[in-house]
Amino acid sequence: MEHKLRNTLVTLVVGFVCAAQAAMAADDGQTQPKINYAISYSSSTPTDIIPTTNGSGNIKGVTCTMFGSAPIVKFYVNGGSAQSVTLGEYLPSSDQSGFVAGYTGWVPFNVRFTSSIRVTIQKASSAGGQSECAMSWGLD
Repeated sequence: MEHKLRNTLVTLVVGFVCAAQAAMAADDGQTQPKINYAISYSSSTPTDIIPTTNGSGNIKGVTCTMFGSAPIVKFYVNGGSAQSVTLGEYLPSSDQSGFVAGYTGWVPFNVRFTSSIRVTIQKASSAGGQSECAMSWGLD
């Protein structure tokens, strides 16, 4: 009985180690960096900042400038439903040629995807002007 229990335990440990290695292999440090930029003028229609892609990779982070309305960033990981983040103004406002702009600063993410990614932005409300965002990401 003890021998059977030990074999079961060894099998479970080996299975766990193999599964952990496979999970860690999704980020092997070979991501090819990219930066995408988009402007959203609408609170009802999303704008692609990363159109649907195929393959695995990682979203590193985003920075946005807003003119009156916070941006909503929506992640569609591996064809799933939207995961939304509404970004606020984290840095002091600035006057740019008569327009007051708010800044999010750099907002880090570590969004891994294994088969596809799509990311959209849109304004949180119809007030104000546009929301402009730049996103750092890459495919493995």
